[in-house]
Amino acid sequence: MFRNRSFSSLTFQLTIVHTLIISFLVGLSSYFIYLTACNLVDQLPPGEGEGGVFFRERLAAVLWVVIPVVIAIGGFFHYYFSKKITMPLRQLGDSLEKLKAGKYEEEVRVTAFNEVGILSGHINELRERLKRNDEGRSKMLSDMAHDLRTPLSNISGYFEAMRDGVIKGDADLYASLHKESQRLIDMVEEVQEMSRWNEQTSEILQQKKEEDLKALLEEAGDLFRLKFADKQIPFDVTAEPYRTVIHKEGIQKAVINLLQNAYQYYEGTASVRLSGKAGSSYYEIILKTPGPALTDEDRQSMFDRFYRADSSRARSSGGTGLGLAIVKNIIEDQHYGKVEVTSEDKVHTFRIQLPDEKDGKVHGNKGGLS
Repeated sequence: MFRNRSFSSLTFQLTIVHTLIISFLVGLSSYFIYLTACNLVDQLPPGEGEGGVFFRERLAAVLWVVIPVVIAIGGFFHYYFSKKITMPLRQLGDSLEKLKAGKYEEEVRVTAFNEVGILSGHINELRERLKRNDEGRSKMLSDMAHDLRTPLSNISGYFEAMRDGVIKGDADLYASLHKESQRLIDMVEEVQEMSRWNEQTSEILQQKKEEDLKALLEEAGDLFRLKFADKQIPFDVTAEPYRTVIHKEGIQKAVINLLQNAYQYYEGTASVRLSGKAGSSYYEIILKTPGPALTDEDRQSMFDRFYRADSSRARSSGGTGLGLAIVKNIIEDQHYGKVEVTSEDKVHTFRIQLPDEKDGKVHGNKGGLS
């Protein structure tokens, strides 16, 4: 197997091809040198060219020895340096084999400052993305199993009690069953939404175009004006105009999820304020809303999948624990921005910073702007 692999390697094939080319060129040039030398000897005056036959024989003998030696030495050095040059490619090949097998731990280390080095950097980025996707998928499946178990257990418990005659079906019971089943439906829909935004696809990149963020925030705010008014919650939107390249549906989804979160967990009498401020190379979306007290752990983990600051309150309000995770995915993974939350007493401020992507350039680092 090793022998066949060596013979089929790129280094061996390049060496054979280049050796054949060099052999042809060296042989052709040697032949013309031989003809030229013999012609010069034939043109010598009579008496000086008596050794012409001997010269031809000696020159032919030398060329027959020198040419193979030169070709062999050239082939050896070509193989040696080709092997050195193509070694990073072999390392990349081994790394891709590990990626194919689902091994994402080992980073590709290639000390090359050419196209191969650039390629290794792209492969490392791919490795990190695959690793994050794999870890996220495993965690999401585990969290899904945990969160689906509760409503399913409740529904199963109700039916067992009805079967055993412990309880009888009435309007309240059917309402509870409907509520639990609706929770399952909402959770499945949120999981589907999360899966949609989980990976940065070429389709999403193609759909990015220049949009006015002021108009986008006003549209999102209009969707919630009646909902806030029905609960007598003061709500206002103030946004500065700013145009940049975004995926409109994604940013709209992120803002709507923040507003939905503010609507579900609103506590107090203060206004819910949605605002947009233009910076030199980014746009900041700010949502200020009163709500239940948050711990440091809540603020650090609230953008994780299935995290709830208060599970009982979240379930009673219909929360699935995925809305803010979708916000983080859209802002940080799809738009290379930053999302965070700060609190002062029971007033919470959500900040989204979107870097300017005009002309295909991102001003700022992924996951945060200075």
